Amino acid sequence: MILMGWGLRFSSVNRSRRGINTMINKPGGGRFAFVDAGEAARILGIDRVTLDQWVRDGRIKPHRGVGRDSFYRTADLEALYKEMHPEAELAEAIAADERESAGEQVAIPVRKKQDPQMRVYLRLQADAKWYDTSEEDIRTWFQQLAPDGYERNKKNAEHTIKKLQYLVSLIEEAQGRG
Repeated sequence: MILMGWGLRFSSVNRSRRGINTMINKPGGGRFAFVDAGEAARILGIDRVTLDQWVRDGRIKPHRGVGRDSFYRTADLEALYKEMHPEAELAEAIAADERESAGEQVAIPVRKKQDPQMRVYLRLQADAKWYDTSEEDIRTWFQQLAPDGYERNKKNAEHTIKKLQYLVSLIEEAQGRG
């Protein structure tokens, strides 16, 4: 008889039939309370550089071992894995929020972007999806928003409004000339 360890094993319900990735039968889905950094990266499906960045960002907490080795709680990895692979509706909501946040400034050097014409065109196509979003949808989203997300989302909305107002002014200026 094979004993299923606790840790990263999920319930006996086979969620993969519904298209949800689970950690059952994944490497590291064993019975240990802690795993090393290499195993943590394999479990999460990321590289070590990303794992180290997530530690610096506070997304996952390392526990120091002997020397310079770090270990990670399997419960923390399970929670982070679920965050990375949410249920379908939640995944779409998160993706929509991430698309909204894409305009946020980052401190890393930016590689060469697409040509401006294509960037603006694609952004307008994405923003056109607001027509499908009701005020009730927005209220429901807001009620589920954690208070620590208020300022970030407010800045994103204000930034987007400024860009769209500028676009409208250019259109009106061109219409006035034509």
